[in-house]
Amino acid sequence: MIHLAAFAALASLSLSWLSLLGQDSSADVSIDPIPALLASADPARLTRDIETLVSFGTRHTLSETESEVRGIGAARRWLKSELLRISEATGGRLQVREQRFTARVGPTEAELVNVYGFLPGRIGDELGRTYIVSGHYDSRASRALDAEALAPGANDDGSGTAVVLEVARLLAGAEFEANLVFLLVPGEEQGLFGSKHFASEAVASGLDVEGMITNDIVGGTEGGNGVRDEVTIRCYSAAEGVDSTSRAMARALASSATKYVSDAKVKLVFRTDRFGRGGDHQPFHDAGFPALRLTEANEHYGRQHQDVRVEEGVAYGDLAEFVSGDYMARVARVNAAAIAEMALAPPPPTNVSMRAAVSYDTQLGWTPSFEDAEDGVLPAHSYDIVWRDSISPVWTNEQSVPAIVRVQAARRGRPERRVVQGKVEGATADTHYFGVRAVSAAGHRSRVVMPSRP
Repeated sequence: MIHLAAFAALASLSLSWLSLLGQDSSADVSIDPIPALLASADPARLTRDIETLVSFGTRHTLSETESEVRGIGAARRWLKSELLRISEATGGRLQVREQRFTARVGPTEAELVNVYGFLPGRIGDELGRTYIVSGHYDSRASRALDAEALAPGANDDGSGTAVVLEVARLLAGAEFEANLVFLLVPGEEQGLFGSKHFASEAVASGLDVEGMITNDIVGGTEGGNGVRDEVTIRCYSAAEGVDSTSRAMARALASSATKYVSDAKVKLVFRTDRFGRGGDHQPFHDAGFPALRLTEANEHYGRQHQDVRVEEGVAYGDLAEFVSGDYMARVARVNAAAIAEMALAPPPPTNVSMRAAVSYDTQLGWTPSFEDAEDGVLPAHSYDIVWRDSISPVWTNEQSVPAIVRVQAARRGRPERRVVQGKVEGATADTHYFGVRAVSAAGHRSRVVMPSRP
């Protein structure tokens, strides 16, 4: 097992606390474990996973569940066996689970099953800070309720399913501050049933979903318009008003990709999803959780939701030959980089406030991520104040602030509180947006939190 958190935690604790733990205060916290984790992403393995998923003939939500070789039941059992194999190969900490529920799919009441791997974090709380990587394992042909037709679903969404398995392989042997979930859901094609159920259960149980990424149609490199792009990955995020936690997470993912995956380009798209369409991130965003959708740069509509056939020399259907193992490996590394960095970082700061009226400067204050190391959870080593012009889509400036906690006395009915403060000189909130993120000793960054009045 790779104890990644040890790299990040040591420098954030005081020397006296380190001596109590029996740790060497001179330990090197500058080593970043993430590049080594990403190195083993395997295009050939991803391609084999696609071939296996396609071999089930159809994975339609209402297809065969008893057969061992055809239908969604066979696919589900294979996925569970792969997660169990990953757990065994990486030390056994990955807990493989099922979530069974019923849903009305068209005229049929059907039992559906979410399959997922749960990797506990150092927080020691199953309902604590959790990051989810998702794909849907069902497929369809031309007619949404046709459970018998050949529906290979290589790209939609065999590719996302294979990426989730690969991200699990990359990360399941490591230890993170936060919990990780590698989630495979059915019923996306008929109404996002699997993701709706998981998000609903998360709300009901009080699960702290700090971020969710769904991977859907992430295997093709050539669009129906003839445009070929092997490096760009579109990232969709929703917002209400100026910003949202989902959009903040999208920027964090793009930043992690720039830092760790030099052969990928994340294109931020500031809308919930492609026009007139949806995905499994939507129920999570609607439930108040940060959630994103990743998808390929240029879709080929002749290879989605199509009966397999040839018309006038043109091949239709979602076939394995149209999916790129190299591209899926790139997508897997982007997922793993973002999730690993956020799960190794301290939690985002809370209660961010700003004082900037009638001023040439901007002052921000916030509640520390964790107030003392005795909680057993990684406190922030420092914070970044970030800012951008009001029309810029991404953060363009940053200023580091030490994690020095100040006590503000109680006044006007407000209780005493502990805060960290920072001031940016020469940048006014009249023309800029500001935010704050927490940073670990190894430089891993949380998503940015903006003031309640941006």
